[in-house]
Amino acid sequence: MNAEIKVPHFFSDHMVLQQNEPITMYGKANVGETIVAFFNNETLHTKADSNGDWSVNFKATKGGGPFEMTLKGTNTLKFTDVYVGEVWFCSGQSNMGWKLENSVNGQEELAHANYEKIKLFTAPRNMSHTEEFDVLNGTWKTCTSETAEGFSAVAYFFGRHLYETYQVPIGLINASWGGTNIEAWMDATLFKDHPKYQETIAKMKTLDMVNLISVYNKANKQYGIDLDKADLGISEHWESPTTDYSDWKTFQLPSLWRDTKLEQTYGVVWVTKEINLNASDIASDIQLSIGRVDNEDITYVNGQEVGASTSKDLDRVYTIPKNLLKTGKNRITIRTKNLGDLGGFRGAESDLYIKTATQTYALVGDWCYKVGTPHVAEPPVREHPKNYPSSLFNSMVHPFYGYNIKGVIWYQGESNTKNPEEYASFFPKMIQDWRIGWKKELPFLFVQLANYANQGNREAAIRESQTAALKLDNTAMVVTLDIGEDANVHFANKQDVGKRLAMAAQNVAYNEPDIAKSGPIVKKIKVKAHKITIRFNEPLSIKGDAKNINGFLISDGKNNFVKAEATWTNAKTVEVSSKSISNPKHVRYLWEDAPGNVMIFNVSGLPAPPFRTDK
Repeated sequence: MNAEIKVPHFFSDHMVLQQNEPITMYGKANVGETIVAFFNNETLHTKADSNGDWSVNFKATKGGGPFEMTLKGTNTLKFTDVYVGEVWFCSGQSNMGWKLENSVNGQEELAHANYEKIKLFTAPRNMSHTEEFDVLNGTWKTCTSETAEGFSAVAYFFGRHLYETYQVPIGLINASWGGTNIEAWMDATLFKDHPKYQETIAKMKTLDMVNLISVYNKANKQYGIDLDKADLGISEHWESPTTDYSDWKTFQLPSLWRDTKLEQTYGVVWVTKEINLNASDIASDIQLSIGRVDNEDITYVNGQEVGASTSKDLDRVYTIPKNLLKTGKNRITIRTKNLGDLGGFRGAESDLYIKTATQTYALVGDWCYKVGTPHVAEPPVREHPKNYPSSLFNSMVHPFYGYNIKGVIWYQGESNTKNPEEYASFFPKMIQDWRIGWKKELPFLFVQLANYANQGNREAAIRESQTAALKLDNTAMVVTLDIGEDANVHFANKQDVGKRLAMAAQNVAYNEPDIAKSGPIVKKIKVKAHKITIRFNEPLSIKGDAKNINGFLISDGKNNFVKAEATWTNAKTVEVSSKSISNPKHVRYLWEDAPGNVMIFNVSGLPAPPFRTDK
């Protein structure tokens, strides 16, 4: 038997403990071992029970620090730079995990991310088929330009706003994983009425969940190596100006590979295009933007590499040295490699251009292309938590149930657009279950998905499903339809997301009712004659032409919805009508994947959420 006392990894130097609540410390030890705990002039004694479990509860205290804590058994654990303040659990998928340095002005934000009293903990990514006592590893870190690199941008901006507002130590726990559905974050007991999920959960018990991702990652890495070896473009130097492009086919960029003539979306695809430049264009270095490429690119101009990236979520903007350029025809050649995601160019048309000192040339339109790996094998089947319900709850949520927190911020839903009705049921149940686990009615603040075009209205449907959680007390929803990017599910403006979540926290968690937690909410809808009158719960602020408000659709209940004319008639009211519909029945607002210009806000600058009356 190991007689040493042990605690979970999130009890460490630099930790933040929740203020104004009993401070619980717990861990493992030899059966019957005596543990003495010292903190903030308080000494507690306990013994490990018959299972080797022990815990102590220090009295509640207001925010402060730094303190020291000592735990003594056969061994001694000493924690320094301990603070008492506000602890928030920050969870979800890739938009929650989006790195600080990749946000708007990311490098500048990172350079100034030095806060002695903001502490960061990143839960390591891990799956499990059983409820875990501890996370795999990790330690609290003081927020600096070095430690904040790679940390959640949303969590950071949220925490910074709270710190600047309340001047109290802030602890941020980032437990997120890109591409995950809500099922992975839910307790297995919530699937008792769902046989298909129960079957998978039972199967999980026969798998080595810890090594599952590791085995896949190794296979995927080898697949990438195999693609490089098989790529005809590398061996034949397709980037060279001497390449014969006469047999290359053409398609339109930017496009995902699934939307082109390509027979497969994985492997290596080379694209090339000529552009004419004049003497003034090449007088200095110029800028080449190709947006986001799924997953990897190597970009050449006139046969020389000018940039490369392996991150699908990075906006590629490369500098072309003037010594590579010439008057007349210049050739851009891009080698793209996709290991199994969507493949192709994920950015907007506006992201594809060359910018010289005098003008900007759009690169949208026809590009020549050729597949570098025409006979390559299919990629390995991706192992991912989205395939394993409860796998992340077990390993990245359950371990924290003993660690007191103030509340939760949540940004997830992109991976549930195929089952929005189920999501509407699952989401409130998950919130209630997490509250049971933490043993209190935690404030739960979440982000509604932003604008993302051409998704078959699946984005609109999941946004509606997210609102189901608002029926629960102590919840708030942040609307982001005005700050997203139509062509990118991962938009870079995480500053406003964090600020809006913090405003919601001020209202819901910190009892500041004068701070708005939401934009204007529909209070009453009245259909009369040929118009629909919509009354909101507070005065409106219209950004743009108040007589021509964008985003409204109406229907007579029989035909499809048509674009409506909308006018701001008084402080809280908008009137909607259409010349083509004399007897309107239903109205929708911003109920599209990417509904365009958002115009209705409140005086606090928060947008009205989307809604519809036909359901």
